[in-house]
Amino acid sequence: MADRPAPRAVVAFLALATPYLAARGSASPRLDSELLLGNVLGLARLELYLHHDRPLEPAEVEAFRELLRRRGTGEPVAYLLGRWGFRRLDLRTDARALVPRPETEVLVELALARLPEGGVLADVGTGTGAIALSVASERPDARVVAIDLSRDALALARENAAMLEIDVAFLEGDLLDALPDGVRVDVIAANLPYVAVGDTRIERAVHDHEPHQALYGGVDGLDHVRRLLAAAPQRLRPGGSVCLELGEQQALQVTAIAQAAGFADVETARDLAGIERFVLARV
Repeated sequence: MADRPAPRAVVAFLALATPYLAARGSASPRLDSELLLGNVLGLARLELYLHHDRPLEPAEVEAFRELLRRRGTGEPVAYLLGRWGFRRLDLRTDARALVPRPETEVLVELALARLPEGGVLADVGTGTGAIALSVASERPDARVVAIDLSRDALALARENAAMLEIDVAFLEGDLLDALPDGVRVDVIAANLPYVAVGDTRIERAVHDHEPHQALYGGVDGLDHVRRLLAAAPQRLRPGGSVCLELGEQQALQVTAIAQAAGFADVETARDLAGIERFVLARV
């Protein structure tokens, strides 16, 4: 009887998976393949190459194929892995909230720079809890409140806080209305929905797989931003700041909105790609 062919090894599966994902629109097919195969095998990316000749068992092959199929439809790698790195944290991720983006790490940096010793920060639209948990872990002197209108997103943020053993207060509600009457904070950090409904520039995979409540902000994308800036002066302590993350080409318009809302000190900041993505407004 002829010998059965040996199962294909790690390097062979990566060589097959990379062009498969590239043909289906992945911007980083090799990285995606490495992350997904490493997840199946319990290996870090470097370890895949240290074990390049390791054969895959049938169950591992099927698991990898299923992840590739789902990635081929545009489902985010972060959802497939169930976790994603953000600053110093490893967060649980799934379709209840947007995947944390690298740009938002810059928003955390900007908010931290404006948070006084022993201050209070409100993360409005917390999603996975990325901003709130990062601030709380990096500034243990501060108090942090995480707010979201989505009960599902808030549940995910609470799971991350429990997993990471980080102390954050959670409030369910619409923007700053979730704060108790009379409560004021030093910094409001917000990565609110800012995509205009019908904007054809949004990636199809993002539209298909990430929660629309966290993506779309009305006709021009700024409905939630307007409401937040209108309410913020009454919720900030003297000298307090709002730190907003926005889409491309929205900073100038939001600067005008902030000034009309009574903010006298308004500036913009760029992300790592040089895009003017953040508006910082101080009362």
